[in-house]
Formats: sequence, structure tokens, C-alpha cells
Amino acid sequence: MTHTFDIRFERTAGLGALLAPPENSFRWKGAGKLRIERDGISFAVRRGLLSLFTLRRRVSAGQIQEVYREGEALHLTFTIPDSAQARVSCWAANASTAAEIVELLPTRRTVEIEHTTDRLATERPRYDRRVLALLLVAVVAGVTILLLPKSREAALPDAVPLVEAPVIPAEVNLTAPELILPDDFVVSIPRNSPHYAVASRQLEAFEMDAERLLADYRVDRKLLESGAMDAETFANRLGALELQWWNATYRILDDGEFANLAMLDFRATMLSAARHWRAFLAGQADAIRKGDHVAIAKSFDELARAEELMSRARLYLR
Repeated sequence: MTHTFDIRFERTAGLGALLAPPENSFRWKGAGKLRIERDGISFAVRRGLLSLFTLRRRVSAGQIQEVYREGEALHLTFTIPDSAQARVSCWAANASTAAEIVELLPTRRTVEIEHTTDRLATERPRYDRRVLALLLVAVVAGVTILLLPKSREAALPDAVPLVEAPVIPAEVNLTAPELILPDDFVVSIPRNSPHYAVASRQLEAFEMDAERLLADYRVDRKLLESGAMDAETFANRLGALELQWWNATYRILDDGEFANLAMLDFRATMLSAARHWRAFLAGQADAIRKGDHVAIAKSFDELARAEELMSRARLYLR
């Protein structure tokens, strides 16, 4: 039986979607269709003038390596003949539709987190440099034509407005004693299991990422509080740190060492911790730009939750 779903290849629609960089290996944007059959799936996206042309790509069930869902967002990893690996990110109408898609996909290698990505639509967007370059050329050409008959003199502002550094609450100490969660929720990996050494190595790498990115955050924050960095630059730095957490997330998803079923819960816990780290950085960046001190303080709740999940990950190796 065949099932067809409406999807989009970026988080938002409109001008923001046009300027955003493509989030898939095929550089597709806009609305599309996802067709699910027993032996595979196919993507379709309309391209070209007035959307007269439709591009299609089929992936057999055996080529699907991983499906990762966060709310209504789907991230699929698969192999294709002309590339060792390809990745497609797409968004369903809502989280329940995305969950239905995952259930119907001809693979059981899935990770699901019940979390909506609607919040991401309000965050500072990333832009496709190629589209921006074309727009910049068009704007410069238009402005040049308009200004040719006029004087070349232009009035400059007398001063550049200063941005007051927002107040940020005292730091959360990630070296504090671990929050030990109930044993009933975690099935430890046996020490004599071959997966124990793998999990230990993966957790160590994950914690090193967390410590490094936290150290970078603290350096930038001190620069902000000393006045050496303005609020906008600090918010942009938070966005860069969030992207590094996305890199850590995809590294975990792509690592074949997690392929065994005994590692799935352990991996899902680390993925959840990474998601809360991203939410902390993205939420604080948004609050910084808005000057919302309440939201700045609230962003640290995500950081605390990330530490709780890191503590939970340690329980698998006790």
C-alpha cells in the first residue's frame, strides 16, 4: 500500500525559506511530496518557473540508514549510487504526521524525540550565501542606477548607537555532583559486554565536546560582561556554538558503533542531551537580541536539563 505526505524542505515558508541554505544533499527547497511504499520511498519537489518542473528521487528500503525525528522534523540518512552517503531534512505538517511517517517507513532504524521545532522558526535564520550574493548584486545594481543622477555625497550618522550588555544570571556549575535518576529507568550495559567499551569511549567524547563548548561559551560571556564584545556579536557566537552541537548530533547519528540494539537507549539519551544544549544556546541568543532578561534566565533551564540527561547517560556505565 502506498502513502503520500505533503512535506517541505525547510523549517519555514516565504522569504525566509528562499534565503535559507538547503538542508539536504540535493539542495532542494520549497514544498514537496514524500511517497512511502513497501520497498522504498521517493521524494518529489517542484522546481523552475511557476513550478512547472518536478524533480524526483527514489531511495530503496535497503539504502535507508537512519531516520531521526524531532517533533515534526525528519532527518533521513541513506546511501545512493553517486555518493557514499546523503542526507535529507524535511518537515511534516505537525509532530503527529511526522510520527506516522516514521511508523510507515520501511526501516526500524529510527530515533524519535517528542519535541516540536516550531520554536526554530522564530530564531535568527541562517542564509544561503549563493542566494544572498545574487540578491546583493541586484540591489547594488539597482541602487547604482537610482543614484547616478544625484550627488555622490551622503550624510553619515553622527554616532553609532551602543548596545547595553544584557544581564545574565550566575553560571550553572556543570561540575556539581551528578543528579542520580531512578535506577528503574536505565538498564545498564554489562561491563563484560563488548558494547561497554564502545559506550565508555562515546560518552567520553561527548563529555569532551560539552566541556569544550561550555568553555567557549564562558569566554564569550566574560567578553560580553567586560564590554569587549557587544550583544549582537555574542548572540552570533551562541549561534555558532549551536551549529557545533548539531555537528555532534549528526556524528552520533552517523556512527556505526551505535548500530546494535543494546546501544539505542544510550544513544537516544545523548541525542536528547545535545538537543537541550542546542535549545539553551538558541533560546539565549534569541532572548539576548530581544533584551528579554526573563527569557535569558529561563534558557538556563535547558542547560540544567542537558546536564540531567548527561547524568542519565553515565548511569548506563555504572
